[in-house]
Amino acid sequence: MARALIVDDDEPIRSLLAAIVQHHGFAVETASDGDQAIASIERDGFDVVLLDLMMPRVDGWAVLRYMQEHHPKLMAHTIVATAVPERETVRSIRNPVFKIHQKPFEIERLIDDVKAAARAA
Repeated sequence: MARALIVDDDEPIRSLLAAIVQHHGFAVETASDGDQAIASIERDGFDVVLLDLMMPRVDGWAVLRYMQEHHPKLMAHTIVATAVPERETVRSIRNPVFKIHQKPFEIERLIDDVKAAARAA
């Protein structure tokens, strides 16, 4: 079973995404901030990471920097879901991510990309 990590500080969004991704056949783990995400990435292998950028304490940018340094291959299986303009996001990421979705995102397109990112793993 493919494994997904969903990282978002907004509990309703995190729970909704977890339920939908799990419904589509993934084992799901969630994190509410970057510290939890980094700990999860170190503990477990994931086929796909769905990552919010704007979070308090340790944000998604820090998670991306961590992955670039310690798990660069995981970047190709990471989907960023953010309100940050895509141009700014792309310019700030050294290794490309699988896809960037602007919030509010279309859930069907997002799930299609989660499945595609996991298949690429």
